[in-house]
Amino acid sequence: MSKKNLVAQGLEGLKAETAQRVSRIPRAADANRDPALPQQFQPADAPAAAAALVPPSFETSTLDGMDQAQQVETLEAAYWDADRAEVRSFQLAKMRGSVLKGELLGLLLDRRAHDHHGLTVGDYAESLGIKRQYVYDLIGAAQDIRVLAPLIEESATPVVASQAAVLAPIYKADPEAAGLVLQAAKDTGKLSAASLTAAARDLGLLPAEVVPASKPAPGTPASLAQAASRLAFADAYKLLAPKRIEQLTQEDPAAVLKQAEAIEAEITKVQRRVEAAKKAARLAIGSEA
Repeated sequence: MSKKNLVAQGLEGLKAETAQRVSRIPRAADANRDPALPQQFQPADAPAAAAALVPPSFETSTLDGMDQAQQVETLEAAYWDADRAEVRSFQLAKMRGSVLKGELLGLLLDRRAHDHHGLTVGDYAESLGIKRQYVYDLIGAAQDIRVLAPLIEESATPVVASQAAVLAPIYKADPEAAGLVLQAAKDTGKLSAASLTAAARDLGLLPAEVVPASKPAPGTPASLAQAASRLAFADAYKLLAPKRIEQLTQEDPAAVLKQAEAIEAEITKVQRRVEAAKKAARLAIGSEA
């Protein structure tokens, strides 16, 4: 057999072996899809997604036969429809993102992904580009939104994490009441955590808001005991609680240092005045003796 034929035969054998190896690899029907991911996490088909995401142009033919005032009124109504659609689309995207990301983060923590990478939960969160607390916020938001899924579907109203946090406890206790709260908040023209909270209070589902009493005008303390009770040491003590500091140092250690130094400076000022007060008191006691 000639050298040329030997080379050709070798190439054909190599192609056959390669084809056999490739055929053993599971392939998705669409090259853009990953067979290891569930259906809900697969990317949408590009042409179909574009057709669904890009809205059709406004049909100017609908303005035919209208006078100028009617045309302006029709266009303004279409504008506000578009504005409401934009808000709803944003909320829908935020809601879907919160659910998917929160549930995936929950699964990752259950499987101790941070340990797999040799990291703490805080460091693992940083590797994902988020703060440690936000990991737990997303997990909680996903759980709240799942609880509210029937109400969301029935009302065709997406809710974001802060709104779900208000509605979920109400829905667990009374689904019908949660629906009334949602509708009342929507009727205000602006669906938000604040409008949901206000609606729940109006319906007696949450306690009335406690309005803090106005602070009395500063004056001369009636006694040294009252003056001492107004010192900021108690507030500073709470601010420097070990658990709080531990959490804050993971998020922003520079801010913690700045806060501690500011408190230290205030305490130094108070200590100086304490020494001056003690000195004055001793002199007064000595003169009376």
